[in-house]
Amino acid sequence: MEVLLKVSGLVLISACAVLMIRRSNPEIAFAVGLCTVIVILMLSFPLLKPVAELKETVRSLYGIGDSYLLPVIKCCAVAFTARVTADLCREAAQSAAASAIEFTGVLCAIAAAMPLLRMMLDTIGEML
Repeated sequence: MEVLLKVSGLVLISACAVLMIRRSNPEIAFAVGLCTVIVILMLSFPLLKPVAELKETVRSLYGIGDSYLLPVIKCCAVAFTARVTADLCREAAQSAAASAIEFTGVLCAIAAAMPLLRMMLDTIGEML
C-alpha cells in the first residue's frame, strides 16, 4: 500500500511536468516519462519477494516443480514487458512499433507456455 501511494504521487508529479514540457520540448517530456517508468519499476521490484516465497511454498507443500510454475511466471513477465514497452512506444508516437511489440509479446508468451501445454497433453494422453 505504501509503494502504491509513493508511485501514485510520483505519477501525478510526472504527469504535470510532462504536460508543461510537452509543447515546447517533446523529447524531454518523453525522457521524463521514461525515467518515471524506471523509478516506478525500481520501487515495485521488492513486491516480487512475496511472489517468489509463494512459489517456493507451493513447490515444497504440493510438490509442484518449476516445470509447471516457471512457464506461468514467464508468461506474466512477457505480458508485463510487452505492455510497458508498447505503451512507451505509443507515448513516442510510434504506434506501429507498439503493435509489433504486442504481437511479439503474444508469440513469446505462447512459446513460454509450450512446455506447460506439452506436459498437460502428456498427462491427458496417459489418462486415455
